[in-house]
Amino acid sequence: MRGLLFSILFLSLTLSLSQTAVAQTTLPGDATPLGTPAPAISGGTIFADVTTFAQIGSTRWGQDRLIGQAWGDYDQDGWYDLYVTDPAGPNILYHNNGDGTFSISPLAASIALINTQSSGAVFADYDNDGYPDLYVLRRNQPNVLYHNDAGRAFTDVSVQAGVADPYDGKTASWGDYDNDGFLDLYVANWSCYPDCGRPTEGDRDSLFRNNGDGTFTDVTRILGSKTGGAGFVASFVDYDNDGDQDIYLVNDEFINPIGNALWRNDGPNCPQYEAFGSWCFTEVSEEAKADTMLMGMGLAVDDFDGNGYFDFFFTNAGPMVMLQNLGDGTFVDVGALAGVDLSGYGTGWGTVSLDYDNDGFRDLYVALTETTPERALINPLFRNSGEGTFEDMTVQSGMVSDQRTLGVATADYDGDGWVDMVIGNYEVGYKLYRNQTGAGSSNARVAFTLKGGGPVNQSAVGARVTLTTADGHRQMQAVQIGSSLGAGNAPTLYFGLGSQPIQTLEIRWPDGTTQTYENVPADMHYTIVYGDAPTSQSATEPTARPSNPLARTVLTLALLLFFVGLAFLLARRMKKA
Repeated sequence: MRGLLFSILFLSLTLSLSQTAVAQTTLPGDATPLGTPAPAISGGTIFADVTTFAQIGSTRWGQDRLIGQAWGDYDQDGWYDLYVTDPAGPNILYHNNGDGTFSISPLAASIALINTQSSGAVFADYDNDGYPDLYVLRRNQPNVLYHNDAGRAFTDVSVQAGVADPYDGKTASWGDYDNDGFLDLYVANWSCYPDCGRPTEGDRDSLFRNNGDGTFTDVTRILGSKTGGAGFVASFVDYDNDGDQDIYLVNDEFINPIGNALWRNDGPNCPQYEAFGSWCFTEVSEEAKADTMLMGMGLAVDDFDGNGYFDFFFTNAGPMVMLQNLGDGTFVDVGALAGVDLSGYGTGWGTVSLDYDNDGFRDLYVALTETTPERALINPLFRNSGEGTFEDMTVQSGMVSDQRTLGVATADYDGDGWVDMVIGNYEVGYKLYRNQTGAGSSNARVAFTLKGGGPVNQSAVGARVTLTTADGHRQMQAVQIGSSLGAGNAPTLYFGLGSQPIQTLEIRWPDGTTQTYENVPADMHYTIVYGDAPTSQSATEPTARPSNPLARTVLTLALLLFFVGLAFLLARRMKKA
Protein backbone atom coordinates (compact mmCIF):
# COMPACT_ATOMS: atom_id res chain seq x y z
CA MET A 1 0.00 0.00 0.00
CA ARG A 2 2.84 2.40 0.83
CA GLY A 3 4.38 1.72 -2.59
CA LEU A 4 1.10 2.52 -4.28
CA LEU A 5 0.69 5.72 -2.30
CA PHE A 6 4.28 6.74 -3.11
CA SER A 7 3.66 6.23 -6.81
CA ILE A 8 0.43 8.22 -6.73
CA LEU A 9 2.05 11.08 -4.80
CA PHE A 10 5.05 11.13 -7.16
CA LEU A 11 2.78 11.23 -10.18
CA SER A 12 0.68 14.05 -8.71
CA LEU A 13 3.78 16.11 -7.89
CA THR A 14 5.24 15.55 -11.36
CA LEU A 15 2.02 16.54 -13.09
CA SER A 16 1.94 19.70 -10.97
CA LEU A 17 5.53 20.53 -11.93
CA SER A 18 4.75 19.82 -15.58
CA GLN A 19 1.83 22.25 -15.53
CA THR A 20 4.10 24.89 -14.00
CA ALA A 21 6.76 24.31 -16.67
CA VAL A 22 4.31 24.83 -19.53
CA ALA A 23 2.38 27.76 -18.06
CA GLN A 24 2.19 30.23 -20.94
CA THR A 25 2.36 33.99 -20.81
CA THR A 26 1.83 36.86 -23.19
CA LEU A 27 4.73 38.26 -25.17
CA PRO A 28 6.51 40.75 -22.86
CA GLY A 29 6.78 44.46 -23.61
CA ASP A 30 4.47 46.76 -25.53
CA ALA A 31 2.29 45.55 -28.38
CA THR A 32 0.46 47.87 -30.75
CA PRO A 33 -1.48 46.99 -33.90
CA LEU A 34 0.22 47.91 -37.14
CA GLY A 35 -1.56 50.63 -39.05
CA THR A 36 -3.98 50.03 -41.89
CA PRO A 37 -2.20 50.62 -45.22
CA ALA A 38 -3.32 53.80 -46.94
CA PRO A 39 -5.02 53.50 -50.34
CA ALA A 40 -2.68 53.22 -53.31
CA ILE A 41 -2.00 56.56 -54.97
CA SER A 42 -0.19 55.19 -58.00
CA GLY A 43 -2.18 52.40 -59.56
CA GLY A 44 -0.50 49.06 -60.03
CA THR A 45 2.95 49.96 -58.71
CA ILE A 46 4.75 48.63 -55.66
CA PHE A 47 6.07 51.99 -54.45
CA ALA A 48 4.75 55.52 -54.85
CA ASP A 49 6.77 58.74 -54.83
CA VAL A 50 5.43 60.72 -51.86
CA THR A 51 8.33 63.18 -51.54
CA THR A 52 6.21 66.27 -52.15
CA PHE A 53 3.28 65.11 -50.02
CA ALA A 54 5.61 64.18 -47.17
CA GLN A 55 7.23 67.63 -47.41
CA ILE A 56 10.76 66.34 -47.88
CA GLY A 57 12.49 69.37 -49.37
CA SER A 58 15.21 69.73 -51.95
CA THR A 59 18.93 69.51 -51.44
CA ARG A 60 21.67 71.06 -53.52
CA TRP A 61 22.00 67.96 -55.63
CA GLY A 62 24.61 67.54 -58.33
CA GLN A 63 27.39 68.87 -56.10
CA ASP A 64 28.61 65.46 -54.99
CA ARG A 65 27.29 62.10 -53.89
CA LEU A 66 24.01 61.86 -52.00
CA ILE A 67 24.48 58.78 -49.85
CA GLY A 68 23.91 60.15 -46.37
CA GLN A 69 20.37 59.35 -45.27
CA ALA A 70 19.64 57.98 -41.80
CA TRP A 71 16.45 56.87 -40.06
CA GLY A 72 16.15 57.19 -36.29
CA ASP A 73 13.51 58.07 -33.70
CA TYR A 74 15.51 60.86 -32.09
CA ASP A 75 12.70 62.02 -29.76
CA GLN A 76 11.32 58.54 -28.96
CA ASP A 77 7.76 59.37 -29.97
CA GLY A 78 7.37 56.08 -31.85
CA TRP A 79 7.88 57.44 -35.37
CA TYR A 80 11.08 57.22 -37.40
CA ASP A 81 12.58 60.61 -38.23
CA LEU A 82 14.93 61.27 -41.15
CA TYR A 83 18.32 62.97 -41.34
CA VAL A 84 19.71 63.72 -44.80
CA THR A 85 23.11 65.09 -45.71
CA ASP A 86 23.89 67.62 -48.40
CA PRO A 87 27.40 67.66 -49.88
CA ALA A 88 27.26 71.45 -49.97
CA GLY A 89 25.31 71.81 -46.72
CA PRO A 90 23.20 72.32 -44.75
CA ASN A 91 22.17 68.85 -43.63
CA ILE A 92 18.53 68.57 -42.58
CA LEU A 93 16.77 66.73 -39.74
CA TYR A 94 13.12 66.00 -40.55
CA HIS A 95 10.69 65.24 -37.74
CA ASN A 96 8.07 62.60 -38.52
CA ASN A 97 4.65 64.08 -37.73
CA GLY A 98 2.99 60.67 -37.58
CA ASP A 99 0.48 61.51 -40.32
CA GLY A 100 2.60 60.71 -43.36
CA THR A 101 4.27 64.11 -43.41
CA PHE A 102 7.52 65.54 -42.07
CA SER A 103 8.57 68.96 -40.84
CA ILE A 104 12.00 70.42 -40.27
CA SER A 105 12.92 69.69 -36.67
CA PRO A 106 13.56 72.59 -34.27
CA LEU A 107 16.93 70.90 -33.65
CA ALA A 108 17.90 70.86 -37.34
CA ALA A 109 20.02 74.01 -37.24
CA SER A 110 22.22 72.63 -34.46
CA ILE A 111 23.32 69.65 -36.59
CA ALA A 112 23.22 71.24 -40.05
CA LEU A 113 27.01 71.30 -40.63
CA ILE A 114 26.80 74.19 -43.09
CA ASN A 115 29.55 74.49 -45.73
CA THR A 116 30.90 71.03 -45.14
CA GLN A 117 31.09 67.93 -47.32
CA SER A 118 29.04 65.37 -45.43
CA SER A 119 29.13 61.91 -46.96
CA GLY A 120 27.12 59.69 -44.64
CA ALA A 121 25.17 59.48 -41.40
CA VAL A 122 23.74 56.97 -38.94
CA PHE A 123 21.84 57.04 -35.64
CA ALA A 124 23.09 54.86 -32.76
CA ASP A 125 22.74 54.99 -28.97
CA TYR A 126 26.41 54.78 -27.98
CA ASP A 127 25.88 55.67 -24.29
CA ASN A 128 22.80 53.52 -23.57
CA ASP A 129 20.62 56.39 -22.39
CA GLY A 130 17.70 55.34 -24.58
CA TYR A 131 18.05 58.11 -27.16
CA PRO A 132 19.82 57.50 -30.50
CA ASP A 133 22.84 59.72 -31.05
CA LEU A 134 23.99 60.85 -34.50
CA TYR A 135 27.30 60.18 -36.23
CA VAL A 136 28.01 62.15 -39.41
CA LEU A 137 30.79 61.25 -41.85
CA ARG A 138 32.61 63.94 -43.80
CA ARG A 139 34.92 63.94 -46.79
CA ASN A 140 38.52 64.57 -45.67
CA GLN A 141 37.30 66.43 -42.60
CA PRO A 142 36.85 65.17 -39.04
CA ASN A 143 33.66 63.19 -38.55
CA VAL A 144 31.16 64.48 -36.02
CA LEU A 145 29.44 62.65 -33.14
CA TYR A 146 26.37 64.39 -31.73
CA HIS A 147 25.10 63.31 -28.34
CA ASN A 148 21.30 63.24 -28.15
CA ASP A 149 20.23 65.07 -25.00
CA ALA A 150 16.92 63.26 -24.39
CA GLY A 151 15.45 64.46 -27.68
CA ARG A 152 15.71 68.11 -26.64
CA ALA A 153 19.12 69.01 -28.10
CA PHE A 154 22.22 67.63 -29.80
CA THR A 155 25.73 68.32 -28.48
CA ASP A 156 28.94 67.87 -30.47
CA VAL A 157 31.12 65.47 -28.44
CA SER A 158 33.41 64.33 -31.27
CA VAL A 159 36.72 65.44 -29.79
CA GLN A 160 36.18 64.31 -26.20
CA ALA A 161 34.72 61.01 -27.42
CA GLY A 162 37.77 60.40 -29.59
CA VAL A 163 35.97 59.52 -32.84
CA ALA A 164 36.70 62.59 -34.99
CA ASP A 165 38.18 60.47 -37.78
CA PRO A 166 39.76 62.89 -40.34
CA TYR A 167 39.63 60.70 -43.44
CA ASP A 168 37.22 60.24 -46.34
CA GLY A 169 34.50 58.45 -44.39
CA LYS A 170 31.97 56.44 -46.35
CA THR A 171 30.07 54.29 -43.85
CA ALA A 172 29.86 54.05 -40.06
CA SER A 173 28.77 50.70 -38.64
CA TRP A 174 27.99 49.94 -35.00
CA GLY A 175 28.25 46.64 -33.15
CA ASP A 176 29.29 45.31 -29.75
CA TYR A 177 32.22 43.10 -30.73
CA ASP A 178 33.36 42.45 -27.13
CA ASN A 179 29.85 42.02 -25.68
CA ASP A 180 30.44 44.51 -22.89
CA GLY A 181 27.06 46.16 -23.42
CA PHE A 182 28.34 49.24 -25.28
CA LEU A 183 28.36 49.81 -29.03
CA ASP A 184 31.72 49.93 -30.78
CA LEU A 185 32.28 51.73 -34.08
CA TYR A 186 33.82 50.74 -37.41
CA VAL A 187 34.42 53.54 -39.93
CA ALA A 188 35.05 52.54 -43.55
CA ASN A 189 37.26 55.18 -45.17
CA TRP A 190 37.83 55.43 -48.91
CA SER A 191 40.53 57.77 -50.26
CA CYS A 192 41.58 61.38 -50.65
CA TYR A 193 41.37 60.82 -54.43
CA PRO A 194 41.16 62.95 -56.58
CA ASP A 195 42.21 65.81 -54.28
CA CYS A 196 45.56 64.14 -53.60
CA GLY A 197 46.18 62.62 -57.01
CA ARG A 198 46.06 58.83 -57.33
CA PRO A 199 47.28 57.21 -54.09
CA THR A 200 48.52 53.64 -53.98
CA GLU A 201 46.29 52.68 -51.08
CA GLY A 202 43.12 53.89 -49.46
CA ASP A 203 42.63 55.79 -46.25
CA ARG A 204 43.03 53.64 -43.16
CA ASP A 205 39.77 52.32 -41.74
CA SER A 206 39.17 52.73 -38.02
CA LEU A 207 37.80 50.45 -35.31
CA PHE A 208 36.87 52.27 -32.10
CA ARG A 209 36.20 50.41 -28.85
CA ASN A 210 33.55 51.98 -26.64
CA ASN A 211 35.01 52.45 -23.14
CA GLY A 212 31.57 52.79 -21.57
CA ASP A 213 32.28 56.24 -20.16
CA GLY A 214 31.47 58.34 -23.21
CA THR A 215 34.90 57.87 -24.80
CA PHE A 216 36.35 55.51 -27.39
CA THR A 217 39.78 53.98 -27.98
CA ASP A 218 41.21 53.39 -31.46
CA VAL A 219 41.88 49.64 -31.53
CA THR A 220 42.29 49.20 -35.29
CA ARG A 221 45.54 47.31 -34.76
CA ILE A 222 43.68 44.27 -33.38
CA LEU A 223 42.35 43.64 -36.90
CA GLY A 224 45.81 43.20 -38.37
CA SER A 225 45.81 43.47 -42.16
CA LYS A 226 43.54 44.87 -44.90
CA THR A 227 42.41 48.06 -43.15
CA GLY A 228 43.94 50.26 -45.86
CA GLY A 229 42.03 48.95 -48.84
CA ALA A 230 39.79 51.90 -49.78
CA GLY A 231 36.78 50.70 -47.82
CA PHE A 232 33.25 51.64 -48.78
CA VAL A 233 31.05 49.79 -46.32
CA ALA A 234 31.43 47.35 -43.43
CA SER A 235 29.02 45.39 -41.30
CA PHE A 236 29.13 43.74 -37.90
CA VAL A 237 27.67 40.28 -38.45
CA ASP A 238 27.91 36.89 -36.74
CA TYR A 239 28.59 34.97 -39.95
CA ASP A 240 29.65 31.73 -38.22
CA ASN A 241 26.85 31.64 -35.62
CA ASP A 242 29.23 31.38 -32.67
CA GLY A 243 27.58 34.18 -30.72
CA ASP A 244 29.95 37.10 -31.29
CA GLN A 245 30.11 39.86 -33.88
CA ASP A 246 32.51 39.42 -36.79
CA ILE A 247 33.21 42.15 -39.37
CA TYR A 248 32.86 42.08 -43.15
CA LEU A 249 34.35 44.89 -45.25
CA VAL A 250 33.75 45.75 -48.91
CA ASN A 251 36.80 47.36 -50.57
CA ASP A 252 37.20 49.29 -53.82
CA GLU A 253 40.02 47.92 -55.98
CA PHE A 254 40.07 51.16 -58.01
CA ILE A 255 42.40 52.63 -55.37
CA ASN A 256 44.09 49.58 -53.89
CA PRO A 257 43.77 46.17 -55.59
CA ILE A 258 43.02 44.01 -52.58
CA GLY A 259 39.93 41.95 -51.95
CA ASN A 260 37.21 42.31 -49.38
CA ALA A 261 38.05 41.48 -45.76
CA LEU A 262 36.37 39.13 -43.30
CA TRP A 263 37.55 39.36 -39.71
CA ARG A 264 36.54 36.44 -37.51
CA ASN A 265 36.03 37.45 -33.90
CA ASP A 266 38.33 35.26 -31.79
CA GLY A 267 37.38 36.73 -28.44
CA PRO A 268 39.65 37.72 -25.52
CA ASN A 269 42.38 35.24 -26.41
CA CYS A 270 45.27 37.48 -27.42
CA PRO A 271 47.50 38.59 -24.52
CA GLN A 272 49.46 40.88 -26.86
CA TYR A 273 46.37 43.12 -26.88
CA GLU A 274 45.90 43.14 -23.12
CA ALA A 275 45.50 46.92 -23.18
CA PHE A 276 42.38 46.41 -25.31
CA GLY A 277 40.82 43.63 -23.29
CA SER A 278 42.96 40.99 -25.04
CA TRP A 279 40.34 40.90 -27.80
CA CYS A 280 41.45 40.06 -31.32
CA PHE A 281 40.30 39.09 -34.79
CA THR A 282 41.68 36.84 -37.52
CA GLU A 283 41.37 37.86 -41.16
CA VAL A 284 39.89 34.77 -42.86
CA SER A 285 38.48 36.09 -46.14
CA GLU A 286 40.71 33.91 -48.33
CA GLU A 287 39.95 30.61 -46.60
CA ALA A 288 36.28 31.59 -46.39
CA LYS A 289 36.25 32.38 -50.13
CA ALA A 290 34.91 35.83 -49.35
CA ASP A 291 37.89 37.90 -50.55
CA THR A 292 36.27 38.99 -53.82
CA MET A 293 38.26 41.75 -55.53
CA LEU A 294 36.17 44.36 -57.31
CA MET A 295 35.11 47.99 -57.19
CA GLY A 296 32.82 47.22 -54.29
CA MET A 297 30.50 49.88 -52.92
CA GLY A 298 27.20 48.71 -51.40
CA LEU A 299 26.46 45.81 -49.03
CA ALA A 300 23.32 44.00 -47.90
CA VAL A 301 23.64 41.34 -45.18
CA ASP A 302 20.72 38.93 -44.87
CA ASP A 303 19.73 35.27 -44.80
CA PHE A 304 18.45 35.21 -48.37
CA ASP A 305 18.17 31.42 -48.63
CA GLY A 306 16.75 30.75 -45.17
CA ASN A 307 19.46 28.30 -44.07
CA GLY A 308 20.10 30.12 -40.79
CA TYR A 309 23.38 31.78 -41.87
CA PHE A 310 23.90 35.33 -43.09
CA ASP A 311 24.79 35.89 -46.75
CA PHE A 312 26.48 38.92 -48.37
CA PHE A 313 25.26 40.79 -51.44
CA PHE A 314 27.46 43.62 -52.68
CA THR A 315 27.48 45.97 -55.63
CA ASN A 316 30.24 46.67 -58.11
CA ALA A 317 31.19 48.63 -61.21
CA GLY A 318 30.31 45.49 -63.12
CA PRO A 319 28.65 42.20 -62.16
CA MET A 320 27.21 42.19 -58.64
CA VAL A 321 28.05 39.41 -56.20
CA MET A 322 25.89 37.33 -53.87
CA LEU A 323 27.95 35.22 -51.48
CA GLN A 324 25.88 32.37 -50.10
CA ASN A 325 26.95 31.29 -46.63
CA LEU A 326 27.26 27.50 -46.70
CA GLY A 327 27.33 27.23 -42.91
CA ASP A 328 30.76 25.59 -42.78
CA GLY A 329 32.75 28.83 -42.66
CA THR A 330 32.87 29.25 -46.43
CA PHE A 331 30.92 31.14 -49.08
CA VAL A 332 30.12 30.64 -52.76
CA ASP A 333 29.07 33.27 -55.32
CA VAL A 334 25.55 32.47 -56.53
CA GLY A 335 24.80 35.88 -58.03
CA ALA A 336 24.46 34.65 -61.60
CA LEU A 337 22.52 31.54 -60.58
CA ALA A 338 20.14 33.63 -58.47
CA GLY A 339 19.70 36.17 -61.26
CA VAL A 340 21.04 39.18 -59.35
CA ASP A 341 24.54 39.61 -60.80
CA LEU A 342 23.14 42.36 -63.07
CA SER A 343 25.59 41.68 -65.87
CA GLY A 344 25.44 44.58 -68.29
CA TYR A 345 23.52 46.85 -65.94
CA GLY A 346 26.44 49.17 -65.12
CA THR A 347 27.70 50.54 -61.80
CA GLY A 348 25.93 49.68 -58.57
CA TRP A 349 26.18 51.77 -55.39
CA GLY A 350 23.91 51.45 -52.39
CA THR A 351 21.75 48.38 -51.85
CA VAL A 352 19.26 47.12 -49.26
CA SER A 353 17.41 43.92 -48.48
CA LEU A 354 13.76 44.03 -47.51
CA ASP A 355 10.61 41.94 -47.80
CA TYR A 356 8.62 44.49 -49.77
CA ASP A 357 5.61 42.20 -50.35
CA ASN A 358 5.64 40.53 -46.91
CA ASP A 359 5.62 37.02 -48.36
CA GLY A 360 8.35 35.82 -46.00
CA PHE A 361 11.31 36.01 -48.38
CA ARG A 362 13.96 38.75 -48.44
CA ASP A 363 14.07 40.85 -51.60
CA LEU A 364 16.73 43.23 -53.02
CA TYR A 365 16.94 46.81 -54.25
CA VAL A 366 20.04 48.18 -56.00
CA ALA A 367 21.00 51.81 -56.71
CA LEU A 368 22.75 52.49 -60.04
CA THR A 369 24.73 55.49 -61.31
CA GLU A 370 25.79 54.39 -64.77
CA THR A 371 24.55 51.79 -67.18
CA THR A 372 25.34 50.37 -70.59
CA PRO A 373 24.15 52.13 -73.77
CA GLU A 374 21.55 49.46 -74.47
CA ARG A 375 19.88 49.82 -71.06
CA ALA A 376 17.91 52.61 -69.44
CA LEU A 377 19.19 53.86 -66.09
CA ILE A 378 16.65 52.17 -63.82
CA ASN A 379 17.31 50.94 -60.29
CA PRO A 380 16.40 47.23 -60.18
CA LEU A 381 14.06 45.70 -57.61
CA PHE A 382 14.23 41.92 -57.24
CA ARG A 383 11.62 39.68 -55.64
CA ASN A 384 12.91 36.58 -53.87
CA SER A 385 11.04 33.54 -55.22
CA GLY A 386 11.98 31.44 -52.20
CA GLU A 387 13.53 28.84 -54.50
CA GLY A 388 17.04 30.27 -54.84
CA THR A 389 16.24 32.75 -57.60
CA PHE A 390 15.01 36.33 -57.85
CA GLU A 391 12.39 37.82 -60.16
CA ASP A 392 12.97 41.24 -61.74
CA MET A 393 10.17 43.56 -60.57
CA THR A 394 11.78 46.80 -61.73
CA VAL A 395 9.05 47.85 -64.15
CA GLN A 396 6.32 47.25 -61.55
CA SER A 397 8.29 48.99 -58.79
CA GLY A 398 7.05 52.51 -59.49
CA MET A 399 10.60 53.79 -58.99
CA VAL A 400 11.44 54.00 -62.67
CA SER A 401 13.46 57.10 -63.57
CA ASP A 402 16.59 58.13 -65.39
CA GLN A 403 18.27 59.54 -62.30
CA ARG A 404 21.62 58.41 -60.95
CA THR A 405 21.12 56.99 -57.46
CA LEU A 406 23.78 56.42 -54.83
CA GLY A 407 22.34 55.88 -51.36
CA VAL A 408 19.27 54.08 -50.05
CA ALA A 409 17.84 53.45 -46.58
CA THR A 410 14.71 51.64 -45.39
CA ALA A 411 12.13 52.22 -42.65
CA ASP A 412 8.42 51.79 -42.10
CA TYR A 413 7.94 55.53 -41.63
CA ASP A 414 4.11 55.38 -41.60
CA GLY A 415 3.75 52.42 -39.23
CA ASP A 416 1.70 50.13 -41.48
CA GLY A 417 4.18 47.25 -41.48
CA TRP A 418 5.14 47.67 -45.15
CA VAL A 419 8.75 48.81 -45.50
CA ASP A 420 9.38 52.11 -47.30
CA MET A 421 12.62 53.64 -48.55
CA VAL A 422 14.40 56.91 -49.22
CA ILE A 423 16.96 57.19 -52.00
CA GLY A 424 19.53 59.86 -52.87
CA ASN A 425 19.88 61.00 -56.50
CA TYR A 426 22.44 63.20 -58.23
CA GLU A 427 19.98 65.26 -60.25
CA VAL A 428 16.82 65.46 -58.14
CA GLY A 429 17.96 65.10 -54.54
CA TYR A 430 16.27 62.76 -52.08
CA LYS A 431 13.11 60.84 -52.92
CA LEU A 432 10.79 59.17 -50.42
CA TYR A 433 8.93 56.12 -51.69
CA ARG A 434 5.98 54.69 -49.78
CA ASN A 435 5.35 50.97 -50.07
CA GLN A 436 1.73 50.69 -51.21
CA THR A 437 1.65 46.92 -51.69
CA GLY A 438 -0.38 46.53 -48.52
CA ALA A 439 -3.38 48.32 -50.01
CA GLY A 440 -4.15 45.27 -52.14
CA SER A 441 -2.52 42.44 -50.22
CA SER A 442 -3.78 40.07 -47.55
CA ASN A 443 -0.28 39.07 -46.47
CA ALA A 444 0.26 39.27 -42.73
CA ARG A 445 3.29 40.88 -41.13
CA VAL A 446 4.86 41.50 -37.75
CA ALA A 447 7.48 43.93 -36.45
CA PHE A 448 9.89 43.75 -33.51
CA THR A 449 11.79 46.58 -31.86
CA LEU A 450 14.28 45.13 -29.38
CA LYS A 451 15.81 47.07 -26.51
CA GLY A 452 18.70 45.94 -24.38
CA GLY A 453 19.55 46.35 -20.74
CA GLY A 454 22.16 45.16 -18.26
CA PRO A 455 24.79 43.23 -20.27
CA VAL A 456 23.09 43.99 -23.60
CA ASN A 457 23.53 47.28 -25.46
CA GLN A 458 20.44 49.48 -25.39
CA SER A 459 19.93 49.22 -29.16
CA ALA A 460 20.13 45.40 -28.98
CA VAL A 461 22.52 45.39 -31.95
CA GLY A 462 23.52 41.80 -32.60
CA ALA A 463 20.29 40.36 -31.21
CA ARG A 464 18.82 37.75 -33.52
CA VAL A 465 15.18 36.85 -34.13
CA THR A 466 14.26 33.52 -35.71
CA LEU A 467 10.65 33.09 -36.73
CA THR A 468 9.01 29.89 -37.98
CA THR A 469 5.55 29.85 -39.55
CA ALA A 470 3.06 27.00 -39.50
CA ASP A 471 4.22 25.68 -42.87
CA GLY A 472 7.75 25.18 -41.49
CA HIS A 473 9.27 28.18 -43.27
CA ARG A 474 11.98 29.77 -41.15
CA GLN A 475 13.23 33.36 -41.28
CA MET A 476 16.10 34.97 -39.41
CA GLN A 477 17.08 38.60 -38.96
CA ALA A 478 19.52 40.41 -36.69
CA VAL A 479 19.53 43.99 -35.45
CA GLN A 480 22.11 45.93 -37.47
CA ILE A 481 23.07 49.60 -37.50
CA GLY A 482 24.98 51.17 -40.38
CA SER A 483 25.50 48.33 -42.83
CA SER A 484 24.01 50.29 -45.75
CA LEU A 485 26.40 52.45 -47.79
CA GLY A 486 26.70 55.81 -46.03
CA ALA A 487 23.24 55.36 -44.58
CA GLY A 488 21.26 54.04 -41.65
CA ASN A 489 18.26 51.74 -41.96
CA ALA A 490 15.68 51.68 -39.18
CA PRO A 491 16.72 49.04 -36.59
CA THR A 492 13.21 47.57 -36.25
CA LEU A 493 12.93 44.04 -37.65
CA TYR A 494 10.05 43.54 -40.10
CA PHE A 495 8.88 40.01 -40.99
CA GLY A 496 6.46 39.13 -43.76
CA LEU A 497 4.28 36.09 -43.06
CA GLY A 498 2.25 35.61 -46.21
CA SER A 499 -0.87 33.69 -45.20
CA GLN A 500 0.86 31.68 -42.48
CA PRO A 501 0.51 32.12 -38.69
CA ILE A 502 3.58 32.26 -36.48
CA GLN A 503 4.35 28.91 -34.91
CA THR A 504 7.49 29.75 -32.92
CA LEU A 505 9.54 32.83 -32.25
CA GLU A 506 13.03 32.78 -30.74
CA ILE A 507 15.00 35.82 -29.61
CA ARG A 508 18.71 35.31 -29.01
CA TRP A 509 20.27 38.27 -27.23
CA PRO A 510 23.96 39.19 -27.61
CA ASP A 511 24.82 37.69 -24.21
CA GLY A 512 23.52 34.29 -25.32
CA THR A 513 20.21 34.47 -23.48
CA THR A 514 17.30 33.12 -25.50
CA GLN A 515 13.54 33.55 -25.21
CA THR A 516 11.07 31.35 -27.06
CA TYR A 517 7.37 31.99 -27.70
CA GLU A 518 4.60 30.23 -29.58
CA ASN A 519 1.63 31.36 -31.66
CA VAL A 520 2.51 35.05 -31.59
CA PRO A 521 -0.35 37.15 -33.01
CA ALA A 522 0.42 38.77 -36.37
CA ASP A 523 -0.11 42.32 -37.66
CA MET A 524 1.40 43.75 -34.49
CA HIS A 525 4.46 45.81 -33.58
CA TYR A 526 6.13 44.42 -30.46
CA THR A 527 8.66 46.34 -28.38
CA ILE A 528 10.56 43.80 -26.29
CA VAL A 529 13.03 44.76 -23.58
CA TYR A 530 15.82 42.44 -22.49
CA GLY A 531 15.07 40.84 -19.12
CA ASP A 532 11.33 41.57 -19.18
CA ALA A 533 10.51 37.87 -19.26
CA PRO A 534 12.28 34.62 -18.40
CA THR A 535 13.40 32.21 -21.08
CA SER A 536 11.25 29.60 -22.81
CA GLN A 537 7.93 31.40 -22.51
CA SER A 538 4.91 31.24 -24.83
CA ALA A 539 2.68 33.94 -26.23
CA THR A 540 -0.50 31.83 -26.07
CA GLU A 541 -3.07 31.22 -23.38
CA PRO A 542 -2.58 27.98 -21.38
CA THR A 543 -3.52 24.84 -23.30
CA ALA A 544 -3.95 21.21 -22.33
CA ARG A 545 -1.03 20.18 -24.55
CA PRO A 546 2.40 20.58 -22.94
CA SER A 547 4.47 22.74 -25.28
CA ASN A 548 7.72 22.36 -23.36
CA PRO A 549 9.85 19.33 -24.40
CA LEU A 550 11.36 19.15 -20.93
CA ALA A 551 7.90 18.98 -19.39
CA ARG A 552 6.89 16.18 -21.74
CA THR A 553 10.05 14.26 -20.82
CA VAL A 554 9.40 14.67 -17.09
CA LEU A 555 5.80 13.54 -17.53
CA THR A 556 6.87 10.45 -19.48
CA LEU A 557 9.41 9.48 -16.82
CA ALA A 558 6.82 10.00 -14.10
CA LEU A 559 4.35 7.68 -15.78
CA LEU A 560 7.08 5.10 -16.28
CA LEU A 561 8.06 5.24 -12.61
CA PHE A 562 4.42 5.02 -11.59
CA PHE A 563 3.82 1.83 -13.52
CA VAL A 564 7.13 0.34 -12.38
CA GLY A 565 6.11 1.03 -8.77
CA LEU A 566 2.67 -0.41 -9.35
CA ALA A 567 4.11 -3.54 -10.94
CA PHE A 568 6.52 -3.96 -8.04
CA LEU A 569 3.67 -3.66 -5.54
CA LEU A 570 1.51 -6.19 -7.37
CA ALA A 571 4.44 -8.60 -7.63
CA ARG A 572 4.99 -8.46 -3.87
CA ARG A 573 1.31 -9.13 -3.18
CA MET A 574 1.26 -12.05 -5.57
CA LYS A 575 4.35 -13.48 -3.90
CA LYS A 576 2.71 -13.25 -0.46
CA ALA A 577 -0.39 -14.89 -1.82
